Amino acid sequence: MSVFESLPVRGGIPYFLAGHYERLRHACLQSGLETGLPEFEAFDALLRGIEFDGFARIYVTAGEGNVFAGTERGNVFVFVEPRNFDQASEHDGYRLARHREPHAPVFGGLKTANYWTNLLALQAARKQECDEALLFNNSDELISASMANVFVVQEGKIKTPAARCGARAGVVREWVMGRREVEECSLDENDLAGADGIFLTSSGIGVMPVVSLDGRILGSRDVALELRVEYGVRLAEGW
Repeated sequence: MSVFESLPVRGGIPYFLAGHYERLRHACLQSGLETGLPEFEAFDALLRGIEFDGFARIYVTAGEGNVFAGTERGNVFVFVEPRNFDQASEHDGYRLARHREPHAPVFGGLKTANYWTNLLALQAARKQECDEALLFNNSDELISASMANVFVVQEGKIKTPAARCGARAGVVREWVMGRREVEECSLDENDLAGADGIFLTSSGIGVMPVVSLDGRILGSRDVALELRVEYGVRLAEGW
């Protein structure tokens, strides 16, 4: 029983930390975890002390004890692994595959440690020589990619799955929605079939254009490429 947030640490800067901290606090409240979060400044100081570029994950757990034990004595863990972020920024675009089995996340919209089914979907996509998998709920509505949020471009309009469909309130997703007019709505197979373009967002990959879906080449990456440039500028400014 745990919730988490993940973020890049580059050049001693923990990017988007304030946004992730607020999401972590909200996730604890929504999931019922009573574990007290350390102050924001404690995380900031810890991550600024990392001497390599890496990807950090902050976990808040229910703690030790049996299933009836209270969660006010839970634990907070911070893991940081080395990461080469240039690989993502230099990638021409991802190839996507639909994951055919319905996805039912615990606490839809939150990042919990129950990511096993996400990883199985990602592994299945990789076996098809794709980079990511698209997940759908029991109503055949698009949720997200296995490790990222998703946006669909149709006739110049940008759409993204609504939170009620299971989409996560990601920091980069919110940044995109602050830069462009985006409609949060229900999206299904028909919307994907009529998509001119698709792109993914996450703290790990930033803004990633999509070049194909199940082998079908997508014609437009203009919106994604524009946002990727703007995102790169924002990072260079130290966020």
